[in-house]
Amino acid sequence: MWMPHRSLEREYMDDFTPPQEVVDEVYRFLGAINRWFGGIRATLQCFEEFSRGWHVGERVNVLDVASGGGDFGRALDRWGRERGFNIRVTALDISRSALNYAKRSDRQDSPEHRHRFVCADVDRAPCRDGAFDYVTCALFFHHLTDEDVIRALRSFNKLANRGIVVNDLVRRWRHYALSWFFTRPFNSVLRHDGPLSVRRSFRPGELS
Repeated sequence: MWMPHRSLEREYMDDFTPPQEVVDEVYRFLGAINRWFGGIRATLQCFEEFSRGWHVGERVNVLDVASGGGDFGRALDRWGRERGFNIRVTALDISRSALNYAKRSDRQDSPEHRHRFVCADVDRAPCRDGAFDYVTCALFFHHLTDEDVIRALRSFNKLANRGIVVNDLVRRWRHYALSWFFTRPFNSVLRHDGPLSVRRSFRPGELS
């Protein structure tokens, strides 16, 4: 079996903050990948299930953990407006550079600027228990150790009243090959961290 164990090698952006223009390129790339390969669609499918119990006009508070470039939050906002739901997204990320990019993208994409941005670790989020209906995260768990995953889920469970959505990579040879191929034309951070993200990711049984 290829890569029977997940790598624990650190990604560059776990330990260093590149210049803002490099960060911008990373999140533009990730946004395109999530649109093309179904990452955003997978998260929205979970909210489709949740929304069967919602009412038109209902306010739904969502915490987007490790929100990065904010693509998932903006997609959720658009999806909700199309269906008559008042979804309010709080984007939480430990990286100020990521939030800088997300804020600029948010202003371009959504003139009403509905999102709130918080720079913090989820374990130290300045939010009361049960402050949100749902907690969602994407492309986050592969950055964590097994123990960190458990701690993150405990934090999610405290913050969410109604549901949790976790969306991440799966460690497979095909995903690694695609990541290696698609990051070749870009900066050295993407070329390093992209394939390594797949090697760091879980298989479904491991995450269970």
